[in-house]
Amino acid sequence: MNPKNKNHIRIFVLAVFVFTSVLTIYFSLGTVKAKDEPVDVNQNSAQQLTPEAPFGTSGNNLNCRYGVAGFNEHMLSWLPMLQAGWYVTFNATTPYSGESEHVGIVRVSQDRSGSQYLSTYTTTPALTEGGLGALVDASPGKLWLVGNEPDVTNVQDDTYPDMYARIYHDVYEFIKDRDPSAQVGIAGLSMATPGRLQYLDIVWDTYLDLYGIPMSVDVWAIHIYILSEYNPGIGPGDGKLALGTDPALAKNWPVNNIPYSLQCPLDSVYCRAEHDDVGIFVEQIVAMRQWMKDHGQRDKPLLLSEFGSLYPYIPEVGGCYLSDEFGNCFTPARVGNYLFATMEWLESNSYPGLGYPADRNRLIQQWLWFSFIVGEEVSGASSNLLKDNYQSYSAGDVNALTAVGQDYLDQVSTFDLYVNLYTGQAGSIVANSEAPSNTADVTIFTEFFNNGSQSISEPFTVTFYQDEALTQVIDSVTVDPTLQGCARHGYVASVTWSGLTPGTYTYWVKLDNGNVIDEELENDNVASGVVLVDPQNNFLPLVNR
Repeated sequence: MNPKNKNHIRIFVLAVFVFTSVLTIYFSLGTVKAKDEPVDVNQNSAQQLTPEAPFGTSGNNLNCRYGVAGFNEHMLSWLPMLQAGWYVTFNATTPYSGESEHVGIVRVSQDRSGSQYLSTYTTTPALTEGGLGALVDASPGKLWLVGNEPDVTNVQDDTYPDMYARIYHDVYEFIKDRDPSAQVGIAGLSMATPGRLQYLDIVWDTYLDLYGIPMSVDVWAIHIYILSEYNPGIGPGDGKLALGTDPALAKNWPVNNIPYSLQCPLDSVYCRAEHDDVGIFVEQIVAMRQWMKDHGQRDKPLLLSEFGSLYPYIPEVGGCYLSDEFGNCFTPARVGNYLFATMEWLESNSYPGLGYPADRNRLIQQWLWFSFIVGEEVSGASSNLLKDNYQSYSAGDVNALTAVGQDYLDQVSTFDLYVNLYTGQAGSIVANSEAPSNTADVTIFTEFFNNGSQSISEPFTVTFYQDEALTQVIDSVTVDPTLQGCARHGYVASVTWSGLTPGTYTYWVKLDNGNVIDEELENDNVASGVVLVDPQNNFLPLVNR
């Protein structure tokens, strides 16, 4: 972030993204199987429990929903006190070794010659053995975001959408080739305005054209800021136009010859007075989730990998250095009100038909505040959680918090930590019988999640049944790893159902049938699946239209 002087303001957006995983551990039973990996129905394997990806430690008071951006070890030492379960440093490495999850960001940039964009790109770290390769090898199961606001020119990752599609493909393949258990996510764009969603459209379509398949994205991310994108007749607004998009889609700066009270309510205008408008905040998130649903991505987690108030608060005689159109400053009280209102909504939102099913239809699974601290005259300074002299305080000293920092602590402390198991769905399986018995041994399975705010570490059983009343047991498997919260990881439990003759079978599965886990809900632990043995020998109903 570049400092601003008091005669010329250059407000821009800094972007990031993060999430909750702590120490990487693996299940003590079975082998690793991704949820989309086909099941070998002829496998005569022992009972097994397999995760889609690694998970973190439990036993701490960290809340996987809440994150903060930070830049040095001492700054990040306030993460435990704020119960923040994840953080970003805006790069691929971290100086901090605590239990909060570091989400790595691979910075990207389209190469340029002056103002001309070239057909080559640069990543930091480089896609080499000693660059990103060494970091991936050292952190199995890590979440990596590819870029930081590539839609924003000059001050951020400055990449046209067609080039970003290429970069994402190359980084994704590089990481997955080295570590299939890693999660890879798309960069958080600076906003979810129509122009930014067009940027995503171009990325999506270009990827499909180049590689013949839809983008593989484990985790989606977005930043939410409310910044004008275009100043009519002048040029870029505070948030700048999204690279490679139609300027007609941009949110405009209000003009001077019409009363602001008439312009700010317009859908085509973003006033500075609307920078902390919770209604627009929600509107952008809904728009992003609708885009995901329209592109077949509803069943993926979405991270709000950066938000806050970017306009600085610098008191001056008679007011402040920067105010909105109505003369109101971005005071700590104003920023705190925005923090409370947005986080209250993030805690409580649920949109059936649009939200992430594994997380009770929440639109956002995890969110990250920008930031611990930036310089007084830098974008985001009004959102600082730590005082300017925080270095003089011991790590985690509550007295180092600003008024906004205390608001953050009050907010996260309001909500009790909890766990909750949720069954995604049991498998639908087709198998063939084998001679001489003319029966099949079938691996049946269910996907499940922990959509609570804290990880689960107590062992529990997953039991499979032949009947809906859950009285005729097929088999059980013990779960004895740590399961991350916030439904970012899916897990798979499986057993073998032996001796099935040709026909159609329904099975049921229940998580934690012994009620060992003290869950917030107990009514979302049962799912059912179907097994079809020798379909060529079964007569199924014929439906004519």
